[in-house]
Amino acid sequence: MMQRLKDVFETDKPFTLRLVWDDGFEQLADLSGLIALSRHFSVFADDQEAFRNVTVINWGHGIAWENGLDYSAENLARIADEQAEEDGRALIRDFQARFKLTNAQVGRALGYKLSQIKNLKSGHTPVSPAVRIAIHAMKQEPTVLYARLGKNLHSA
Repeated sequence: MMQRLKDVFETDKPFTLRLVWDDGFEQLADLSGLIALSRHFSVFADDQEAFRNVTVINWGHGIAWENGLDYSAENLARIADEQAEEDGRALIRDFQARFKLTNAQVGRALGYKLSQIKNLKSGHTPVSPAVRIAIHAMKQEPTVLYARLGKNLHSA
């Protein structure tokens, strides 16, 4: 079941919102990338005051502004999750445990050699943003993981 927003607040940081979920969990979501790249949301670049006038809509399934723009809670959660500080080693271990993958299978899914996966898990090599994005994508959409592993899942 998808989380719903309980409340949303502006923060002191430009284009950043504090999200309060229905379970009480709070996250920050910096929407400056959305504002910089979306032709619709770019209106806020010149009118930050309009950005601040945001409310929760549709029983917590999104937010909206007075100018008629809205954004889904699901996409806000994705942005907040991607921006959250997290230990790369824990991210890989959690991903591996969630899908019951061997080190070799994690390597195949990410396009890395077994030795590289061991170095990532031990902290000898930092986990790059690309690896973080790939793991988040596969956790969000396991079909991507299944495609990356191919036909020989049990051979690794």
